[in-house]
Amino acid sequence: MKNPYEVLGIPPSATDEEVKEAYRNLARKYHPDNYSADNPLADLATEKMKEINEAYDAIKEERINAKVNGGNKTRSNAGSNGRTGGDPNDPHYAAYCEARRYLNSRRAAAADGILSRIPENERSAEWHFLKSVVLMHRGWMNDAMRELETACEMDPENGEYQQAKEMFNRSASGYGSTYYNEGAYRRESAGCCDADFCTTLCLANLLCNLCGGCR
Repeated sequence: MKNPYEVLGIPPSATDEEVKEAYRNLARKYHPDNYSADNPLADLATEKMKEINEAYDAIKEERINAKVNGGNKTRSNAGSNGRTGGDPNDPHYAAYCEARRYLNSRRAAAADGILSRIPENERSAEWHFLKSVVLMHRGWMNDAMRELETACEMDPENGEYQQAKEMFNRSASGYGSTYYNEGAYRRESAGCCDADFCTTLCLANLLCNLCGGCR
């Protein structure tokens, strides 16, 4: 299935109301009732409407599951205190937004290329947070957690960073892989077993979902 947000023509950061509005607009345009049986576009409209319905259902299910699991994965509700993402006044804010969009599309290498161009002495909490997601995609759990810890220390009021840390601990612990818990790094497995690999990928995907595009 295609990316449901792309099908509806909206970013992952869209509010629930914006998702509904996008769905309604497309439904009005492609509803099969608008096309007579002998219209050559009737079959195409039916397929398009099916795709739109599936995308809308997928987004609704994703957001319901996120709320049930203790945190909405949309950026508007990512943190309990409502603060998410980087500082719009940061001179590198546009670059961070672009990196987020790449990460949301699972293009970690492209995001890392953007981050690497930011001078070391100008790297903010947002930089370290995004870097942690990149490292997670590469399976470097210890390094990823160090970057995430740095982001939380630099911006302790950012609910998105704190939620990511909780997700990291909750998802990575117990599989024998490297993970962080209560101030100490746990043991690192001797090799990359299937469980470790799956845990890394699942967690990277969780963080990417959390890491929506900038508004």
